[in-house]
Amino acid sequence: MSKGINPIRDEQWNQKVTKAADSFWSAFQMTENGKVKSTLLLYSFCLCWVYIAVYVIAFAFLLDPLDALVSGAPTVVACLTEALVPALVGTAVCMLPWRLFKEKRLIPASFVWMFLLAAACLITMLLLMRGEPETRQLFLLFFVQAVPAPVLLGLGVSGALYYKHWKNHPAAVVPAQKRS
Repeated sequence: MSKGINPIRDEQWNQKVTKAADSFWSAFQMTENGKVKSTLLLYSFCLCWVYIAVYVIAFAFLLDPLDALVSGAPTVVACLTEALVPALVGTAVCMLPWRLFKEKRLIPASFVWMFLLAAACLITMLLLMRGEPETRQLFLLFFVQAVPAPVLLGLGVSGALYYKHWKNHPAAVVPAQKRS
């Protein structure tokens, strides 16, 4: 047996990780009557992909006009403009259904999914491009230009809207039960 490796601890760790993963994925499974256990998780995950499409469309339509508009500006100004303006437009479009959704946690949860997907994408791509520094640098340039602004702006705005809603509409207080 090698020094420093404890098979009992490794087995305990594997059991904890497996239990946590099973617990997470069980939220997506159906109950006996055919309903999803956690509709918030499922709906927010699906809405996350809709929001990703909104941001892709915003970047696709706005980057060329913005590039022409800031072509003579310093590089930092051009990069910030090309990252923030499509992110602002996309976030404005994503916040339009705020009043329509009865479940106010849906939009912030969608942006949490976007954050998790972005983090997973970043980690995966960095691992895949370990031996290719030029490709990794190009990916990081694209990633930093296109991903943090929409995700952080969406998280911030939706979080602030949800906090305002939560503060103004506290959960119904359950009256204390009388003791017999």
